[in-house]
This record gives sequence, structure tokens and C-alpha cells, in this order.
Amino acid sequence: MAFPTFLKKVLASPVIKALAIVAVVCFVVAIIIDLIVLPIFAGRFASRGNIPQVTGLSADSATAVLTEAGFVVEWVPEGRYSSEVPLDFVLVQQPAAGREAKLGRTIFLTKSKGLREVTLPDLRGKSRKQASMSITRAGLVEGPAIAGAHVSIPRGVVIRTEPAALSVLRIGDTVSVVYSAGEKNGKVLLPNCSGMTLDSAKSEIEKLGFVSGKVRKDTSSSLVPGNVISQIPRAGEYLKPGTIIDWIIVH
Repeated sequence: MAFPTFLKKVLASPVIKALAIVAVVCFVVAIIIDLIVLPIFAGRFASRGNIPQVTGLSADSATAVLTEAGFVVEWVPEGRYSSEVPLDFVLVQQPAAGREAKLGRTIFLTKSKGLREVTLPDLRGKSRKQASMSITRAGLVEGPAIAGAHVSIPRGVVIRTEPAALSVLRIGDTVSVVYSAGEKNGKVLLPNCSGMTLDSAKSEIEKLGFVSGKVRKDTSSSLVPGNVISQIPRAGEYLKPGTIIDWIIVH
């Protein structure tokens, strides 16, 4: 038959043989690339590792830990306030620690801005209730109220605060309100003797008609041993002469 004879001639052609050889070679090369070369490159450029925990570390320590683990560090421009993580330490990391990621991936870190600071508003002339609300809204803690005699400010109205108005405080700091208890009616202002030697403090209050009472020692202060840490009642109160003043001094 003519057709098989023609087919045999075509298959026997040098061109067809060459094409067949090229096809076989390409097939073998493709298999080699797929089974050997690609896995090598994929393993080299797509290695993975677990992201280490760096929250709570200093900026330098966090950078060193992540870099050593094979990751890239980028700092978020804006930090966040925190009551737990110190200023300039790592507050947040993204992605989170423990996750598996490709080596070379960027880990975004956010620094702590520490405790948020606020300015204590001027509360003079406000009622005790209004002052209490303002202190709470500012994120501060209201301390013990102090009654102070005053000839012109009505009873119950704020005279001043401790610390003073416009002081820069941290969220959670304590503010005491000194409010008017009306006229003095023979009462005397108790001075602040903190930091004075005990003998000097006693002399100071006894000149005003007060009486020195019990003395308790405390080791928690950084003041000079023997100096006054605080007094009871608190400084700033108007008291009757003869009132007993107790002392807390540095041990």
C-alpha cells in the first residue's frame, strides 16, 4: 500500500528524527527542573520559621532577636500609650509571635509611649461634685478631700488642688481637692513639714499651738533618715490649736 510506504519514508526522515530527539531531551530537562532544580530554589528562597516573641523587650533587643531569626523589622511611626509596658519598649508586634512565616518577612513593631500624660484642669470655684467629675474624666484618681477655712470662698467650693492646677500628671495619678469649710473660726492652717527634720517640724507646729504626737518610722522613702515623710492630719487643713499631729519619718 502507498500510504504505509509514505509514512515510513517520513518517519525515516532526518528532520523527524532530530525533532524526536529534541522532544525527548526537552522532556527529560523538564523532569529534572521540576524534580530537582525548582525544589532547591524554592527551599532556598521560601524557607520558613516561627516568629519569636518580642513584646515587652527594648527596641534594640527586639530588633536583634528578629534579625537573628531571619526577619526584617519595621517600626510603626506612632506609638501607643500603655500602663503596663515601659516607655520605648515593644508594645505590639504584627504578625503575632508563634506564627510561621517566610524568612525575610517584615515584622511591624509598635513602641509603648508609657503612661499617658494629662494636664490637671483648674478646678478653683467648682463644687466638690463638679471637681470629682472633672478629675475622673481626665483619667486621674481622686484622693482624700481636705477641708480648708476661707473667709471669701463659700463652703463646699474648691479652693485649690494638690498637685496644683495645670500640673502635668500621668493617667492614674492621685489628686486631692482642698475645699472651703467657711471661715476659720479660730482654726490655724497646718503647714507642710515634709522633708524637714523631726525636731524642726515639731518646733514649727508647736509655735502654731499644735501638739506633737506619735512618731512612726518608714523605710520606703529616699529622704534623709530622720526627716519627715508625712504628717497626720495632712498639711493644708485648718485645725484647732491643741490638735495632736502624728509623724511618719525616714527610718
